[in-house]
Amino acid sequence: LDNLEMDKEEAMALKHVLIENTTLREITLHKCIKSMEVAEVVAEGLQYNTGVTKLVLCDIEGVGTLVQRLRNNITLTSLELNYLEMDKEGAMALKQVLIENTTLREITLDECIKSI
Repeated sequence: LDNLEMDKEEAMALKHVLIENTTLREITLHKCIKSMEVAEVVAEGLQYNTGVTKLVLCDIEGVGTLVQRLRNNITLTSLELNYLEMDKEGAMALKQVLIENTTLREITLDECIKSI
């Protein structure tokens, strides 16, 4: 989803797709999450998704919330975080994901830890 700023209703639709769809393998969220409320809804969908193996988050809000929900995701193997304003809370959430998620094999950080 590129440059499509989602509202809560659209985020709810995406959440349901993420929970129910088991064939989707890669998702890119680029400049489409601009509020914590939307981030929380999408994060819940990612938490229960059982198909996506690669997730790219680029220039979005609420990265800590999204990343935190990936701790127990059992299918994600690749995570790219690009151009994000990650605060200390987001960095700590990422640390927990790296400790607890046993399927994640690759992580890319590109200009995302600017404000710690």
